Amino acid sequence: MMTIGITGPTGAGKTTALGVLEELGGAVIDCDAVYHRLLETDGALLDQIETAFPGVVRDRVLDRKALGARVYGDPEALARLTSLTWPVIKNQVVRMIESSPAPFCVIDAIGLFESGLAELCDLTVAIVADEAVRVRRLMGRDGIDEDYARARISAQKPAEWFAEQADLVLENNGTETEFAEKCRVEFMGLWSVGKDGRGAPRPLGREEPMSEYKFIDLRERPELEKQAAGWFHDKWGVPEEAYLECMDAYLAGETELGWYLCLCGNEMIGGLGVIENDFHDRKDLSPNVCAVYTEEAHRGRGIAGRLLDLAVEDLRSKGISPVYLVTDHTGFYERYGWEFFCQAQGDGEEEPTRLYIHR
Repeated sequence: MMTIGITGPTGAGKTTALGVLEELGGAVIDCDAVYHRLLETDGALLDQIETAFPGVVRDRVLDRKALGARVYGDPEALARLTSLTWPVIKNQVVRMIESSPAPFCVIDAIGLFESGLAELCDLTVAIVADEAVRVRRLMGRDGIDEDYARARISAQKPAEWFAEQADLVLENNGTETEFAEKCRVEFMGLWSVGKDGRGAPRPLGREEPMSEYKFIDLRERPELEKQAAGWFHDKWGVPEEAYLECMDAYLAGETELGWYLCLCGNEMIGGLGVIENDFHDRKDLSPNVCAVYTEEAHRGRGIAGRLLDLAVEDLRSKGISPVYLVTDHTGFYERYGWEFFCQAQGDGEEEPTRLYIHR
């Protein structure tokens, strides 16, 4: 299986390139997400971090702010932390690549080269852009001022460093649409040629990456309501009755906030719902997408993105716009036209997280 590594400084446009590769059938491995998941599941890693930085793990939970304060501005402390985390992340990425059913994998990591993850790649790609362009993007995307945007950029390696390391460099100083098309042309023109010069006689991706899936509105298959409610309950733990209440109202025409499913044969492997805002403090911002989920074996094929597009298109046809969602998963929703809007306090969450809007 071919593996592509994507890297580059903040604000350069990695998200757009990753979205194109996902459209082509690639399984995107977000190394930030892998790291955060390991912090929740790998007790041995937590023990090592606590030993190196006493006091940052409390009740078997990492205090990320405390750890950040210990390593920020201290190169030696940061090197000590990465010496613990990078090998564990790399091992997990190897397992994910080996178990992926996708035709190729994409590693998304700003530390692609420093971590050793580039060693897993047949091709490394650096996404770069002029600093002034990146400053404007960060200010618009994250709602920060120019000084803070420049400080974040200065804290990373310059674009030239990434360009020197990578096999392929893609510049992104235009619009998102222009860069997405540039990526499609570049990636579709690539033959699967690795560093050893060998290759497979076909371009990346599958001709019909979505052909095995069917995306439906629950109103098309109302007989699936009970199965869908049980499926969402299994994934999120919310009582099945709560889902049934929302779905009943939608099927009865009492609301136009819908439920959307992805089927693979007779198996339900993806879904999302749209509800009135009842899970964060900005009650004035509604409706909200909730319960977006794709079965792990089918991730990396653009299913969640297609469900999001289906929901937005359906709601817009009913005159319902904008739509909101709360998430701490940065970098994914932007691929499908969502923009950062403000911070919001989710129910049961100790800290505010990001609220996105689709206009």
